[in-house]
Amino acid sequence: MAFNYAKEKLKFDAEWKQKASWYRKEGMSERDIDEMYCFDLVQFNRDRAYESRRRPLETACGCCYIQASEANTESHRWLNEISDPRLAGRLHALTDQELDLLTLIVIEGKTHKEAAEILSCSRQYVTKQLARIRKIFKSK
Repeated sequence: MAFNYAKEKLKFDAEWKQKASWYRKEGMSERDIDEMYCFDLVQFNRDRAYESRRRPLETACGCCYIQASEANTESHRWLNEISDPRLAGRLHALTDQELDLLTLIVIEGKTHKEAAEILSCSRQYVTKQLARIRKIFKSK
């Protein structure tokens, strides 16, 4: 069965609401609580990524399955260089498509038009996705 991100994220958020209130009662600072939340969120997203890519061996297509995951890891390698845990947590919460877009625009310096051609979508779609990603980062 596929990993239901929305359902699991709701459970994660509910558990964290309880944990945060308990941590506050015990006297933990908000900064420390935020750091713990970011750490747990990164782990949650790693688990999500693992579950979304996990397939039984008989349905995997062999070498192309391995190449696809390696190519994705290579293009997102810059994520490991982020030292700010809050920023890293937010970046790891993005989808692979959003990370691909950020890699093209921010890391490789492509224009919106070039990124749209590479991703086989319209320039307007690229612009809208970047605006949505900016809104995510500004809201937190």
